[in-house]
Amino acid sequence: MTTRVRNVLLISAAAILSTAVLLFSVGPFSIGAIEARLQAGAESALSLRGHDWAHVRMDGQTAIVTGAAPTDTARADALSTVAASTWSGGRVAGGVTRVIDETIDARLEQGFVFRADVALNGRVLLRGDATTAAARSALTQFAESQFTHGADTDLTLVPGGSASPAWQDAATRLLGQLARLDRGALVLQGQYGVLVGEAANPQTVQSVASALRNLPEPYQGAWILTPAGMPPDAHIPDVAACAAIIRAAQGADTLRFDREGAAPSPLTAVSLRRVGRVFQACPSDTQLTVSVLREALAAGLDAARLDEVSVLLGNGVAENPRVSVVLVQDQDRVIRFSVSTFGG
Repeated sequence: MTTRVRNVLLISAAAILSTAVLLFSVGPFSIGAIEARLQAGAESALSLRGHDWAHVRMDGQTAIVTGAAPTDTARADALSTVAASTWSGGRVAGGVTRVIDETIDARLEQGFVFRADVALNGRVLLRGDATTAAARSALTQFAESQFTHGADTDLTLVPGGSASPAWQDAATRLLGQLARLDRGALVLQGQYGVLVGEAANPQTVQSVASALRNLPEPYQGAWILTPAGMPPDAHIPDVAACAAIIRAAQGADTLRFDREGAAPSPLTAVSLRRVGRVFQACPSDTQLTVSVLREALAAGLDAARLDEVSVLLGNGVAENPRVSVVLVQDQDRVIRFSVSTFGG
């Protein structure tokens, strides 16, 4: 091999090497480009599955999933969705090769809570926590007997989660009263057992309210019950009761916006309207903060989402000092409600 041929080959090899380095440093096969592509694909897949609580960051081709999972089933589905979000074409310009689970349990994060919601088909959904397997089984059987279309149960066992031995009795009584309503929801948290719902007539409302006044100690009842065609009957004595009422009113569905849009999903719109109506009955020294996750992909979308939420909460929210709708940078869900006292 002549010196000239050797030099030509060396120059060609150097050029190929330089091109490869450039391609894998800043081109479409660079680590940064691959991470951005895989993250966008994973987030899009999660959004399509309704997992707005889950977030993804990439370390190379390893996906790290974070967020507060509402159920074990939701967590498992989110992890499998991320794993399958992009073709697994190996380590060179391929897809997600590994998924790391850094999610937390939203139910444990928010404290010991039991809730029940009557679905559109008349089936009752039991969600949240239970003290023992026996209590979980007993509540499921009671709900099956009280609701014509049966019960769907997803309760996490949290032994010792409730300090009161009367917890199961209170939960059972609340379920019995919920079954008397046309539609509604209950929440048992802290010292309060609350009901939000609609009844066929004022007599049913009066009877349910009377039962809630006599919950087993140490529990207290709070409610906002609406007879057909008449104003609601409300009893919300303090900020803790208001917080429980708001939790019941927002429903069990994940609150979200239409994909990459400003409009909340239909079920989210219903929840926002209901929360706005219910909060009007809370004590005058309480304030409601609605936090909207800053995640817009286009200029002006965040502002449009704030406007949509404000409108759905009710007229005059912008001028109401008791209600604030704010953007936040980091939270475990797209829309979060918090209740506090002024100055608290």
